[in-house]
Amino acid sequence: MDLLCDAPTTVVLTPDTTSAQAFLPDPKTLKGSRRWADRGYVALGSLRRVDTHGGACIIRAKAGMNPQVVEAFREDGNRLRSLRHKPLKAIHAKLPKRQRVALLVAWQVEKHALRLRLLISWNRQTKEFCYVLTNLPAKRYPLDMIYRAYKGRWQVALLCTEWQSYAHLHAFATEKVAIVEGRIWAAITAAALKRFLAHATQLMAGVIISTRKAAMCVTYVVGDIVQALKTAQGAARDDALEDAITYLACHAQRAHPQRDRHTGR
Repeated sequence: MDLLCDAPTTVVLTPDTTSAQAFLPDPKTLKGSRRWADRGYVALGSLRRVDTHGGACIIRAKAGMNPQVVEAFREDGNRLRSLRHKPLKAIHAKLPKRQRVALLVAWQVEKHALRLRLLISWNRQTKEFCYVLTNLPAKRYPLDMIYRAYKGRWQVALLCTEWQSYAHLHAFATEKVAIVEGRIWAAITAAALKRFLAHATQLMAGVIISTRKAAMCVTYVVGDIVQALKTAQGAARDDALEDAITYLACHAQRAHPQRDRHTGR
């Protein structure tokens, strides 16, 4: 299952066995909207049509792309004159690694010119360059803002994975709309409850909690919480919640909090 979110109020959950490309919205409907996507959705023809109709995009680009470089700037604003007016592959070895780079690149797509910003950063852990494409203007959306926006897309992807893996939002056989909607809302509600307990544990127990581990562990304590809610007894509810927080504080802590403080979450 893939999650697509383009227009501000539209979310599409696609089947596991169906390509999400078929569910992409018509570019004509994206005026004033922004599309966040992974590198599997880099299709230059589609990006050109989104740009033509006034839409915006922030998409992780594929390695191996070879547009023509029109302009090149380092993160500190210095122009890299030696990288201009050349194919990307011809200058790849000259790209700086200590600072991120913003390139204005161009393709010829469907007999029309397509110009986008290609943002490039060096990943010290993987020893590879990372690429992000966008058509948002540099003056209003500087390089750092684009990277922070793309990180937000990754959080959406993780949430979608959490729904699938730990809230049972996966394939089921029915043609009844009411059952489908009920299953979807039940899964999202369960995921929201798990997130609430994870954040409550972090706040009350003073430990750094992994939302993924909490989503896995809550199964063992949520039954007691629901049973306590059914009895409508305040003391029982308090005891069940306290037991849940104590359990999660022991079993759902993040594995490498020091590393997280260094690299970010």
